[in-house]
Amino acid sequence: MVTELFDAVPSSGGPSATSILNKIPTKRIDAKITAAAEEGIPEQGEQSGGYAPGYAHLSHLPLLPLYSEKQVGILEKHYERKMRKVQQMNANDVDRNITKGDKAMLNVVGHVSGASGMVSMKRWERRLQGASVVSGNMVVAQDKRIVFTRWTLQAAQGTPWFVDVVEHRYLNPGTSFITKGNGVLLKVGLHPGRHNGKVTLRLIEKVAKGLSTQKIWSKNWNTKICDAIMLVEDGVERPMDIVARIERPISSLESYEVIKRFKSGWVVPVLQ
Repeated sequence: MVTELFDAVPSSGGPSATSILNKIPTKRIDAKITAAAEEGIPEQGEQSGGYAPGYAHLSHLPLLPLYSEKQVGILEKHYERKMRKVQQMNANDVDRNITKGDKAMLNVVGHVSGASGMVSMKRWERRLQGASVVSGNMVVAQDKRIVFTRWTLQAAQGTPWFVDVVEHRYLNPGTSFITKGNGVLLKVGLHPGRHNGKVTLRLIEKVAKGLSTQKIWSKNWNTKICDAIMLVEDGVERPMDIVARIERPISSLESYEVIKRFKSGWVVPVLQ
C-alpha cells in the first residue's frame, strides 16, 4: 500500500542542537520541510447527505460517486513522486551527511577555508527540493468540500426531470467555513420534447441560458454557493427543490478527478 511505502522513508530527524542550521535565521524553513517530508496521506473525509425524505421514492437513481479507485491511484502516484523528492532532499541534508566532528571543524575554520559556503549550498539545494515536497502536500490537503446536488421542479406535474450540480467549495484552512472561490458546474437531464431540450436557469447571481440536455455549464471561480435554482420560463421564475445532496471534504487532487468524471462521463437520469 502507498501508506506503507511512504512511511518507509527514513525521517530526517530535524536539525541537531549543535547544527550550524540552528545559527541561521532560516531554520524554520528547514523544520517545515522536515515536517512536510514526514507527513503521510491525509485521511479522506467522510461523505454525508443523501435523498431528501420527500423524494425517497427516487432513491434508486444513482448519484455521482464522490470516491473512485482512480482517485486512490492518483494519490499513490503522487506520493511515489513525493518519496523520490524526499530521497533527493535527504541527499542534501547537512545534518544527516556531516558528522559532529565535521560540523565543529566547519564552524571554526569555515570562514578561512570556504567550507561553510559549501555547506550553505548543500542546504539551499535541500530547500529547493523541499519546496516541492511542501507544495505537494498542499494539493492533497482536505481544504475543499465537493458537493453534489440533484434538483427538480417543485410540485412537478407528470414525469420529473433533473438538474445535477457539482460544487467545489474552498474552505478556510483548519475550519469548515467557506472562503472566497466557490465553483459550480451543472448538467440538465431534460426530456427532448421540453422546450426543444433547452432551458434557462437562475443560480442566485448567475443566469445559465439555453442549456441543452447533458451539456456542461460552469463557473469555476468566485461563484456563490448554489443553494437555490429557478427555472425561467417566459419571464417567470419557478423554484426548484433539492432531491438529493451528498458532500465530503476533498483535496484539490481528488476534486479535479471528480469534476473530470462529471464533465465527461456523467449522465443525468432521464425518466420516461
